[in-house]
Amino acid sequence: MVKMASTEEQDRKIVLEFCHLLEKSKQLFNGLRDLPQYGHRQWQAYFGRTFDVYTKLWKFQQQHRLVLDSKYGLKRWQIGEIASKIGQLYYHYYLRTSETNYLNEAYSFYAAIRGRAYYSRAIKEDRPDLMVKKLRYYARFIVVCLLLKKMKLVRELVIELERQIQEYTSTYEPEDQLEWSLVLDEIKGFIKAEAAVAVLHADTNPIVLSHSSCNESHKVNLFLHGAF
Repeated sequence: MVKMASTEEQDRKIVLEFCHLLEKSKQLFNGLRDLPQYGHRQWQAYFGRTFDVYTKLWKFQQQHRLVLDSKYGLKRWQIGEIASKIGQLYYHYYLRTSETNYLNEAYSFYAAIRGRAYYSRAIKEDRPDLMVKKLRYYARFIVVCLLLKKMKLVRELVIELERQIQEYTSTYEPEDQLEWSLVLDEIKGFIKAEAAVAVLHADTNPIVLSHSSCNESHKVNLFLHGAF
């Protein structure tokens, strides 16, 4: 009996620590919206703290998965949501620094979400907000793949996104279904467009810009309602 009570207490502590890390990570992530767009000191320190908490949270759920599954009821989409947030952190760090290794890290987390099918049962949760998270994940993953010029994968993801949008709109008849249709049309138009455009600089020397750099409005629309 003593041993059983000790085990239960240990499990309770694990669940409490997970809840603490999860809540702390959400608070830090939400605070990123308030950071200035320019300047290094403030955002770099804040990003560092946010990365640290998410790294700890990610490792913690890996180490204690069995306990969290049985005592907390941890679901695969919740793991996917953590991974998606880490991917977003890496992507926005890339936007701030232009260092491609961060973009590759974002790709790794997004690819893992797809490979491990973390969002595969999202539609069965009967939660339209969860399906929106899944669609946004797809949109962000497509943007990262476009920047990394993984066009074969982009086309596969577009097919999957279209199927998910159809499932979302037919199940919930949401108010934002037109918006998602526009997002999908933009992505398809982006893919069909020429790979590069020639722009004449003021000194008449031609400069070649890739679509990923000259169509910022497309990327903004893909992210939907703000950076985070």
